[in-house]
Amino acid sequence: MSGAIRGARIVTPDESIESGTVVFDDGGRIIAVGADAEAPPGAEVTDGRALTVVPGFIDLHVHGGGGFSLATRDAEEIRSYARWVVAQGVTSFLPTICAESVNEGLQFVRTAAEATGPVEGGANILGVNLEGPFVNPARRGALPKGWLGEPEPALIDQLLDAGEGKLRLMTVAPEVNGVDSLIERLQERGVVLSIGHTDAKYEEALAAFRAGVSHVTHAFNGMRAFHHRDPGPVFAAIDSPNVTLELIADGVHLHPATVRAMVRAAGPGRVALVTDAVPPAGLNSGSFRLGAEEATLAGNRVLLPDGTIAGGAATMDGIVRNVADWGVAGLPNAVRMATTVPARVLGLSDRKGRISPGYDADVVALDTSLEVAMTLVAGRLVYARGEHFN
Repeated sequence: MSGAIRGARIVTPDESIESGTVVFDDGGRIIAVGADAEAPPGAEVTDGRALTVVPGFIDLHVHGGGGFSLATRDAEEIRSYARWVVAQGVTSFLPTICAESVNEGLQFVRTAAEATGPVEGGANILGVNLEGPFVNPARRGALPKGWLGEPEPALIDQLLDAGEGKLRLMTVAPEVNGVDSLIERLQERGVVLSIGHTDAKYEEALAAFRAGVSHVTHAFNGMRAFHHRDPGPVFAAIDSPNVTLELIADGVHLHPATVRAMVRAAGPGRVALVTDAVPPAGLNSGSFRLGAEEATLAGNRVLLPDGTIAGGAATMDGIVRNVADWGVAGLPNAVRMATTVPARVLGLSDRKGRISPGYDADVVALDTSLEVAMTLVAGRLVYARGEHFN
């Protein structure tokens, strides 16, 4: 059945319509948007007054949340996460894989590939994100030691085969021996390459961007730090107009002032907000195994026993609120960084990340506090907070 949300503020995010209607067909596509848009006869109409309608959030880099791990041998666990995360406004995501060993990682990749696709009552699973294994051990952060390896052709083939054509994004360190040929090989297979967990100097990173790497994994974290005489990979990315940068705007991985400076330097059109969330995210407490070690949620931080940050505890809706509350950007640009930019990173700009005719009806309704009140995926209601929708 077709449907509509009427009387809401709509952030497309190319424009803001103070009181308008979003109409979608029974095939899950948006067919009309605007102040004068009309729902067809028989459409199911939702009253959107006092709500702001935005595109569904797209999380490119996430390991889990709600107690669910995305590095798993159980595809149903990934689907369960997909049904949980819509309450945080996420309508699409990439399960992000690291493991205790390469063999375990191959199993996790196969599972994520198996789960890829739409989920009844949940978010879309867009493919697989590999965080490693071809990164610098000196900058591995919380990545397990046994996960790391060199880009040998046979191992690259194994990872590609395990991904079954669904490997979408991969983090590499450009200074690792053999990465140059890896970049070319993965580009041929349509994989987006990202710099991360790297000790690359500015010049090394710049060369990788010129060779086709187009993304930065959780900027500043797990990489050579900025120094005024050694600017490192983040500043090489800023100087490369076709490169996008992930920011974890949770107040733990990055200070709010850093987030503000990065958005000013690169522009909101080149920043993708991500959670890097791990299984305890969204809970009051919890722990999970990361390789041979146990990471524990302590307040708003997930830490290994030695104090290393082991992923994020924030959810995407909270990160969007942070960006607005910290004065980083107004709501349209906060939404752009959580929707339009991630869609472009994955080559989905013609389908996702905007509220516009022809786009997927992946839609989130926010209340006046920017809390998620309702989430639709392909035009179907998958989450509704009780006080708004009984």
